[in-house]
Amino acid sequence: MHLFNGFFFYSILLFIFGLSGCGGSSSKATDSITAPPISSVTPTVLQGIFVDSAVAGLTYTTATQSGKTNAQGQFLYIEGEEVVFSIGDIKFPTVVGQEMISPLDVFSVTTTDDVRVSNMARLLQTLDEDGIAGNGISITDEAHNQAIAVTIDFGADNFEQQVVDVVANAGATYTSLISVQRAIEHLNLSLANNLSLRKCAADSTKIGYTGTFSTLAHNVSGTVTVINNCTIEISMFNFDGAAPNVKFYAGVNGNFSDAEAFGIGERIDGRSYSNETIILTLPEGKFVDDFDSLSVWCVEFQANFGDLRLLAP
Repeated sequence: MHLFNGFFFYSILLFIFGLSGCGGSSSKATDSITAPPISSVTPTVLQGIFVDSAVAGLTYTTATQSGKTNAQGQFLYIEGEEVVFSIGDIKFPTVVGQEMISPLDVFSVTTTDDVRVSNMARLLQTLDEDGIAGNGISITDEAHNQAIAVTIDFGADNFEQQVVDVVANAGATYTSLISVQRAIEHLNLSLANNLSLRKCAADSTKIGYTGTFSTLAHNVSGTVTVINNCTIEISMFNFDGAAPNVKFYAGVNGNFSDAEAFGIGERIDGRSYSNETIILTLPEGKFVDDFDSLSVWCVEFQANFGDLRLLAP
């Protein structure tokens, strides 16, 4: 009887330990489960453009990207990054990277009447290497060199004095700041043109049409080519600049004074042009199908200094 009781006792113990072993095994299996690896996604590098016309040669820096804006004014950034643009040691206020940045975005305003905006536009357009902001703005290496150890306040009353030495020695066409009025006129036109260009298609039958200016006065000459529905290129352009209030004017059948005629771009008087290239974007709502003739037109005296007819190549 005692033998039976002992056997029964040990059987119970083995059963209990067996259950404990099963429970321990289950716990160990649960502890060994590992979380799936977290995938690493490389952020997409985006491309933006700095405009007052496209501005080439601006230094830019983000947390991951740096360099100089290219001929199209383009820079690189990752979504959400802040960008600092600069000329030498003249640093622009920090701005969040986006598809298009203008002086308005830099100062977080919505109007070009802000004095900081107008002063930035004046500086950029004055430092443009060839002095023709309408064909793009190019900031030279010499401008960067002249701006070393220079800091400025775009809103200061003495802004002109702060940049006088940089402007005078940058090697650009202009050696003193252009006027506020001229800078704002160009900036407004450039912003409007950029919005228009985004909507501009390339399906006109006139794409590729060309024409050559006749020389009627003031040494006007050059060739025009239609680029797309909203854009024309003027190459090898010459004009002595010695006449007031002159613009490119579009018309029909060589008529530049009737209701169908319209100006393109900013005024071109006040300086001479020698074999230069100018890119013109038509005013918003106007297209190359709206005209067949182009003139270097004196608005003040309704005088034609040279014109052309666009023809198929």
